[in-house]
Amino acid sequence: MIVPGLISLLLAVPPAGSSPARADTAAAVRASANPDSVVVLPEVRVDRARVSEAHRRLPTATVSVLETGASGRALETMADVLGEAAGIRVQQYGGLGAFSTVSLRGAPPGQVAIFLDGSPLTSAAHGVVSLADLPATAIERVEVYRGLSPLGLGAAAPGGAINLVTTSSPRLRELRVAHGAFGTWEARAGAAGERGALAGHVHAGYQGSRGDFRYPDDNGTPFSPDDDSLSTRVNNHFDATTALASLTWQPGERWRVAAREDLFRKAQGVPGIGAVPAYAAHLEFARALSQIEISAAASGAAPAMRLHAGLTRERTRFRDPAAELGLGYHDSDDHVGGEDLALELEWAHLPRGFTITTLGSLRQDRARLADAADGAPDPPPSERTGVGTGAVLQWRAAGERVLVHAGLRRDRLDDRLRWVDVGGLAASSDVRRTLDAPQLGLRIALPHGIALRSNWTDARRAPDFLELFGNQGSVLGNPALRPERARNWDAGGTWSWASDDGLAASAELTHFASRAEDLVVYMRHSQSSVRAENIARADIDGEELSLRLGAASGPGITAAFTRMSTRDAGPVPFWNGRRLPLRPALTGSLRLDWRASAFRAVADLQYIGDDYLDRANLQRVPERVLAGASLSFTPHPGWLRLTVEGKNLGNDRVSDVGGFPLPGRALFASCDLVLGASPRSPE
Repeated sequence: MIVPGLISLLLAVPPAGSSPARADTAAAVRASANPDSVVVLPEVRVDRARVSEAHRRLPTATVSVLETGASGRALETMADVLGEAAGIRVQQYGGLGAFSTVSLRGAPPGQVAIFLDGSPLTSAAHGVVSLADLPATAIERVEVYRGLSPLGLGAAAPGGAINLVTTSSPRLRELRVAHGAFGTWEARAGAAGERGALAGHVHAGYQGSRGDFRYPDDNGTPFSPDDDSLSTRVNNHFDATTALASLTWQPGERWRVAAREDLFRKAQGVPGIGAVPAYAAHLEFARALSQIEISAAASGAAPAMRLHAGLTRERTRFRDPAAELGLGYHDSDDHVGGEDLALELEWAHLPRGFTITTLGSLRQDRARLADAADGAPDPPPSERTGVGTGAVLQWRAAGERVLVHAGLRRDRLDDRLRWVDVGGLAASSDVRRTLDAPQLGLRIALPHGIALRSNWTDARRAPDFLELFGNQGSVLGNPALRPERARNWDAGGTWSWASDDGLAASAELTHFASRAEDLVVYMRHSQSSVRAENIARADIDGEELSLRLGAASGPGITAAFTRMSTRDAGPVPFWNGRRLPLRPALTGSLRLDWRASAFRAVADLQYIGDDYLDRANLQRVPERVLAGASLSFTPHPGWLRLTVEGKNLGNDRVSDVGGFPLPGRALFASCDLVLGASPRSPE
């Protein structure tokens, strides 16, 4: 990193007999006193890379900071961004805009906590957040925590955490338009400015598509190819809009106040599975997230402080007037709300290399469900109140080459569940749970850019409202569910190197293991209903490998591979010992990037190993390779970029989840206009 600057030289004239170097310095001093003189000072190079906020939160853990817009794509989704990192598996239930989930190191999607600017999106009302319901156009970077979860963000999740950071540059003005296959459009605009101690930013974005791609239709008879044909996906359109506004006030060097408002709305058809499409089912989703954060740097004996408050409101409208999805007639209007408050105090630079962080949080979730078409009375609202406390102790020794991390968080959850039982009878249950999440971590920095690390944690996830009291339809509630539990550990190392001419290389290898128990699985309760039960256990082991080589211009290579061994260790004999479904044993991605003058060419390959769709391992999915490429032209560096991209160039019509087809070959083009630099957060 080059640190330029103008230094006012306040040196006295050297005494007689001084060295020639001192005489030259004195001459420079005298010249600088002349306003018509120019003194050129040498560059000062700082070789140590800056540490990102994500690595500050968990310095020993396996953390990835993924920047959006850095891949050279014309149309970039959250699945594209996350899919290139090791240990991450995105499962898509259709094309762009369709429901999609993320798994870290084989953990179920419900065990992965998702945050937006530090506020939780996963809640008691829905333990799984769809990647398609995130403000994709407003995301600047994604912080992925595999294994450990930052205790300061919220209750520790067994599978890790993902924090989405929205754009906030005070000097950015941008306009972007993209168009492509299946009637897909994306547009976004943003502007920012600062005046004195105030800085503001506004953003508006849109994504939409008809989603009418062709797919192979087996007509519901997977073992009889005689009636197979190509069909067009129907009722697969969506329109999503995002509005974001932020305001920051920094009255001095110590204090900072930031406020953000994020609005997201999406309307889409629900097409069902490919063999039995739904023509009239429709879903609307709206979310408003308000946040305010007050932070202060340490001063004397006073610790550094961060106070965060968030307010979330969500509304989901689902209509299936013809019962095409097989779940009965529905016209639901569900309202979900949550408030969270968190305080964090950090005493850094204590004697003998210690740092102590204490934290406390308060969160309340509410769900008010209504369905005008199911024939049953609507239940009273259900609530969950969570109070969390925790502490983190870090010890640095040997000039910070050794770092030890120890943390403990305790969350007390009070559930007040209300639902309507069979026959329309009102039912209720009040349950109190206490979840403890201890953490241990070690990081050792060695010469030549090598660092070793190891981590261990024991985390739990409380069942969400759907698992506890059902949905008055095909899902029956089970208030007696126990929290899921996972003991995770990992060990590995990193290596990084950089030359004076801008060439850089890095490698990361990690072994991980997880032992999970009391996993919640939906079991068939009757011919038309299921009920959640604590019956599953799972053993997961694997390795992650990430490689990177590149320079500011010329060729660059990025690769990520994950090998994973999964085993069902539950008590059901028919499942015991089999591979966990929807978890390929081997996945990998390879990206080749070439920059020359005003052009940039990118080719990427994604490998997905063989997989099973069911716990009995009867429905096997063969391995597959997906290829893509893009070409960018920047006639005016820094502010104009034109891009064309092809996805799935081999036209492989595949699916991540049985019955939900993904699109084949697709072409997109985009035009980006950027005025003003957008400072990227360092990795």
